[in-house]
Amino acid sequence: MKLKDRVAIVTGAGRGIGLAIAEAMAKEGARIVVAEVADQRGEEAANEISKAGGQATFMKVDVTNSSEIKTVVETVLEKFGKIDILVNNAALGQWENFLDGDEQRWDRLIDVNLKGVILFTRAVLDNMVERKYGKIVNIASGAGIVGTNGQVVYAASKGGVVAFTRSLAAEMGPHHININAICPGFTETPMSARALELAPAYFKKMIEDTPLGRPAHPDDHAKLAVFLASDDSEYITGQSIFVDGGVSRI
Repeated sequence: MKLKDRVAIVTGAGRGIGLAIAEAMAKEGARIVVAEVADQRGEEAANEISKAGGQATFMKVDVTNSSEIKTVVETVLEKFGKIDILVNNAALGQWENFLDGDEQRWDRLIDVNLKGVILFTRAVLDNMVERKYGKIVNIASGAGIVGTNGQVVYAASKGGVVAFTRSLAAEMGPHHININAICPGFTETPMSARALELAPAYFKKMIEDTPLGRPAHPDDHAKLAVFLASDDSEYITGQSIFVDGGVSRI
C-alpha cells in the first residue's frame, strides 16, 4: 500500500473529485479526514469509505473560516499526532458572462477556491515543517492556465491556485514538502452537471474536441492524487499537471 498509515485531510470530500480521491487514498492505506461543509455529504462519504474497509472520519469545516480550519487541524493532530497529506479540493463552480457577474458571488468564489487553499495550507504547514515531511495536492483547473469563456472569475481563482502552488513549493522545498496541483478538464461531477445544463453546446463541443474523446471521470484525478501524495513523487514539486484528455495540448 502506497499510503499505509499516512494521515490525509481531503477538503470537499463529500462528492465528486474529492470523494474519489478520499476513496482512492483510503484503499492505499491512508487514514482519511473528510473535511466537508455539508453534514450529510460528509457523513455519507466517511461511512462509504469505512464500509469499503478504509479508515475515515468526518469533520465539518468551512474552508473560508480560519477558526474552523484551526479546530480541524488541532483535532487531527490530537487524534493522529501528525498530518502527512493535504488535498485542497473544496471549490465552487461558475458559469456566467463576466458582464452579468455579481461582486458578492465573486467574493465567495475567490474565498472558497483560492483563500480556502491558502488558509488550510497554512494551518497544516507547521506540523509538516517540524517533521520535515508533507505532501500537498491542490485541485486547480485547466481553466486557470488556458482560460475559458463563461468562467472568468473561476479561472482567475484557479490561476491563483497554480501560482500559489509553484511559489510555495519553492519556499517549502528545503523542508522536504512537496506541493503540486492537478488541473482537471471537464469532469463528470455534480458540479459540472450544472454547467452542462447551462451551456450544453459549449461542453458538447469541448468533449468533441478532446483527443481522448470523453470527459474525465473523478477516478482519473484520484489516481494522480495518490501518486503525488506517495513517495513515488519524491522529486516532483511545484508542478501543475493537466488531466484533461489532451484538450489543452500545451
